Amino acid sequence: MGTTTSFFSKLGLFLFLFSGNHHSGYTQPKPKFVIYNQSEIVLENARIVDVVKGTVLSGLSVQISNGKISGIGKTGTKVSKNAQVIDLEGKTILPGLVMLHEHMNYNNGAAVWNFHPVSFPKLFLAAGVTTLRTAGAENPMYDLNLKRQIDKGIVVGPRIFVTGPMFNDASGGFLGDFIISNYEEGRKATAFWADQGCTSFKVYTDISREALRGVIDEAHTRDLMVTGHLGKMSCTEAAKLGIDNIEHSFGSCSSDLKLLWDSTWNVDPEQKEVKDLISLLVAKNVVLTATPFSDSDYKNPVLLEYLSVDERKRVEGYLKDPPPFIPKEINDKQLRPLEKQFIKSGGKVVLGADAADAGLLPGFQNHHAMISMVKAGWSPMEIIKMATIDGATFLKIEKELGSIEVGKAADMLIVSGKPDQKIEDIQNVVLVFRNGIGYDSKSLREHSKGLVGRH
Repeated sequence: MGTTTSFFSKLGLFLFLFSGNHHSGYTQPKPKFVIYNQSEIVLENARIVDVVKGTVLSGLSVQISNGKISGIGKTGTKVSKNAQVIDLEGKTILPGLVMLHEHMNYNNGAAVWNFHPVSFPKLFLAAGVTTLRTAGAENPMYDLNLKRQIDKGIVVGPRIFVTGPMFNDASGGFLGDFIISNYEEGRKATAFWADQGCTSFKVYTDISREALRGVIDEAHTRDLMVTGHLGKMSCTEAAKLGIDNIEHSFGSCSSDLKLLWDSTWNVDPEQKEVKDLISLLVAKNVVLTATPFSDSDYKNPVLLEYLSVDERKRVEGYLKDPPPFIPKEINDKQLRPLEKQFIKSGGKVVLGADAADAGLLPGFQNHHAMISMVKAGWSPMEIIKMATIDGATFLKIEKELGSIEVGKAADMLIVSGKPDQKIEDIQNVVLVFRNGIGYDSKSLREHSKGLVGRH
């Protein structure tokens, strides 16, 4: 036991020094992304999406004072002479997006994934993702220190809830996996990363039963959550052990549903195995994170200009000859009916993008995920709710974020059009507020072009 304790002490020192040495790599100059930073701001003539009631209110004003929503009323109501008034005729205000399967690293073909502290935070914020949870990293200290820089206002970006490393067994395939082999190692690793500031923990495909039990026990003593991208272990067993969340929804339940990665799936919500699994997950209050995509997401030429020269060449090669690790759209689409049945049975689904490879980009892919869900049969309002207040509720921050209500943080995105009627309009972001500061979406994106694949 003494050896293990010493190891974690040394690991902490190493990560502290290692992260410190790279501090200058993600401190960045501040171009003029901010266009509104007054202590009092009034947004007039707005269409407001009320995700709590599932309605849209028109002709209203939203008052922002010192980073909070201080009032909502009819446009024309007397406002302070010191307030900055912004006319939003023809535009819609939505709560800031809360996304739950995100990464700050990107696979550019190297043996390990590259951390992207310059481009990714701006791309998330430009799309209106004002809050996110990471979904594991090869070095979570990068994510933790980036979060600190954003919180201090040194770097522009969203709120970040940091998940620890990818806990896995030694038989796992990633070089960046954090190996835990038994119950005691699971508890100690979880305690260590919780002490660093991680608020959730992710287990990966080859995790053992005892190691997962240790992670869950330690996390739950701290009122923290455990999620999983499962493989060898079934979702049934993980749910019985007390896991809180499952990534990629039923795509992680390959052991339960006999799904093979390299074959075409055939899953029916009416199958007994599916019904039994849904009943168990609902009974155990397990939340599913959907990460939908379509083949066209990998083939969007608009996104190529955000890639570095070398990365663009690599992705263009993907478009001609897709590698085997890219998921199959035909399989992913089969998960949507299962998720619908899960919700119908009382389960909760939240949303994420998992944009970390093959030209998929943060922000853009979050919008594409929402569009994919609507194409699968959800209404635009249902998906907007899933991507805002449902995500905030999962993170236990719904009293501060997730909807446009007086007293909550002024986290909002302003879009041209009516995404509550036509979900594709979610892509028309013109202005993003985070804590009452207004950022120009176009400028954030312009300053990210050519950077993905580098930093």
